[in-house]
Amino acid sequence: MAKKTDVMSIHGIQGSSIGFVLVLFILLVIVTSMFSLNPYSYPDEDDSSGIQTVQSFRVFNQTTAYKLNVVSHTNIQNPGTTVRSGESQALVLVSSPGFIYYSVLNNSNSAYVGALSVNLSSTAGFSINSYSGPIAPVVLREDPYRLVVRYSIP
Repeated sequence: MAKKTDVMSIHGIQGSSIGFVLVLFILLVIVTSMFSLNPYSYPDEDDSSGIQTVQSFRVFNQTTAYKLNVVSHTNIQNPGTTVRSGESQALVLVSSPGFIYYSVLNNSNSAYVGALSVNLSSTAGFSINSYSGPIAPVVLREDPYRLVVRYSIP
């Protein structure tokens, strides 16, 4: 019979060897991630994530007597139809360049009083093509993706 003081030795895994194997595994992962190529890309792909980026623009109507009615647009996702007095409109450019043309209408009787035509660029922001009537469109210097429509000063 075995004495109670005898210690049975277990061959195989011991506490210190598990830690050693764990450290080796972590080092292996770090080294292979530093030197491996991107496993999720194909040779003919660029490094883009595949998600299309869109640029958001905003038009602010700061007049109280006029609304901006969308007449035509190009490369802009569903801009809506009207920007009423005191409201703003978000424009999502899906590919550059974009274009939008507004007619300026009187709030009280919807009479045509002018027009506004602007280009949109994903790199440069808004650029005003032409405008007429009692409005003065201004592209903000600090944020060229914001266009403010105000009253013109005679």
